[in-house]
Amino acid sequence: MLNGMTVMPPFPHAELRNQQAFETCVATTLQVLAAMEFAPALHHTQPTRETLLAFSTELDRHALEIAALAGERFLDLPALGQAWYERLVVERDEPLQAAYHALHSVAYLGLAGGSTTALLLSAVGYALRVLAQREGRVSH
Repeated sequence: MLNGMTVMPPFPHAELRNQQAFETCVATTLQVLAAMEFAPALHHTQPTRETLLAFSTELDRHALEIAALAGERFLDLPALGQAWYERLVVERDEPLQAAYHALHSVAYLGLAGGSTTALLLSAVGYALRVLAQREGRVSH
């Protein structure tokens, strides 16, 4: 960060805060996916279409932030995420499983995965939009 003509060190705990935000995002996303999968069997209410769409928007926002941390501010992550999702469902059209697969990759790569992590997180967001469109028709 520049302050006048001198370079200031980065905020002392920025990396820790970024890591904590990332881990919270992954954990919350896992909870949403699990709710889609297990709520019917447990006689609980699945997330609504509106909830899934709002959550997918937040995932795209997080993906953009991760890409920015990696120095990739101008990626078209929604399009890249959709393309990656479409690759995942070529053989079997199962958006929930595609979302789990992409989320596992996100968790494995972490913030160090940079734009790849961002792309995969955006793919999870796209899968949630597909699930929202199919609300009431989700099966396992």
